[in-house]
Order: sequence, then C-alpha cells, then structure tokens
Amino acid sequence: MSTRNKLPPITIATNDYNRLLFTAMMQQNRNRRTPDFLLEELRRAEVCHPAALPEDVVSTNCRVIYRIDDDPKSYAHLLVHAEDLIWPGAEISVTTPLGTALLGLRVGDRMPFVEDGSIREVYVESIGLRFLDAGSTVTRTPCNAIWT
Repeated sequence: MSTRNKLPPITIATNDYNRLLFTAMMQQNRNRRTPDFLLEELRRAEVCHPAALPEDVVSTNCRVIYRIDDDPKSYAHLLVHAEDLIWPGAEISVTTPLGTALLGLRVGDRMPFVEDGSIREVYVESIGLRFLDAGSTVTRTPCNAIWT
C-alpha cells in the first residue's frame, strides 16, 4: 500500500505473530499466493507478550466492533485464524484483507485495505470479549466454550 507512512501503529501478541508468520510460510511452501498485506503488517508490527497486550488492541479471538468506509452501520465479528473458523457469519479470518487490517489496531484507529480491487477503510469502534488472555486456553465449539 502506498499509504505506508500514514498507517496507524499496530501491536500484535507474540503468539499471534508466530502463528501468522508460520501460516504465511506454509502458504509459500505449498506454492500458494503469499498474503502480501499480512506479511507487510507483520513486518511493521510492534510485538509484545500476550499478557502485555493493551485491552483496547484488536487481537485474534476477540470480538471487534467496527465500521467500514462511511457506512453508519456497525459490524461485530470474532477475529480468528483461518483454520479456527467454526461460526460462519459471526467470525472473520485474520488472513482476509479486512481481518488483516483489523489486527493490532486500537479502538479509534482507521486502517485502509484493498477488497475486490477497491480501497476501503475500517474504523475500530470497540473491543468486546477476548477469549484468550495471559496464558489461559479455550476450546471453542459451535455449542460451547471449554476453558482449561
């Protein structure tokens, strides 16, 4: 993206950073198109321990409320890794352009992304429930969540 110097700073927890970097490398090994936008975002991210991630930062396994462009309607989705998608319509993969744009933003941030050849902009309104926090583990299934 040509607006690199205008992009908001992003913060990503080490567990998300490592898993997303692994995902991108696996896609390269399988001769799939590498998610360039995702790799660009990982390169510019400030990485921190999951326990040090600020509460107002979008991460995987958290519910994010956002708006796109000038649409007055708000959307709410759980941001998840692609292989963790289990609730169609309620979740968004972090490897999609919108998911990558949301990752690491703070409440109030705006971020451009390209979708279907058009430049869009996402605005983060708020952060809801975060499923993983400071070393706890959760197994999500369509009917329940099991904490261990």
